[in-house]
Amino acid sequence: MMDADLLCDRVAFLSNGEIAALDTPSRLKENNSRHQVRVEYLYRGKRQESLLDAAALGAGLTIPHDELLRIHSQEPTLEEMFLHYTGRGLS
Repeated sequence: MMDADLLCDRVAFLSNGEIAALDTPSRLKENNSRHQVRVEYLYRGKRQESLLDAAALGAGLTIPHDELLRIHSQEPTLEEMFLHYTGRGLS
């Protein structure tokens, strides 16, 4: 599924002979995203993490922090989208 995400312009998920979803990998993930980011940071010598709405980052990072360590989008993977649309995992 990772190869499909990287190489394909469009993907189709088939379930019971029917097309369950057809779109670009990016749009499938974006349309099913919670639009959140996980922020890992140090504050007063302690490692912490917060889950923030992505839109809130436009106003700047409002959590107190001394050093940012990582920021990860929480968008679903293409494999998670396959499970969502077909009701079954890859075998």
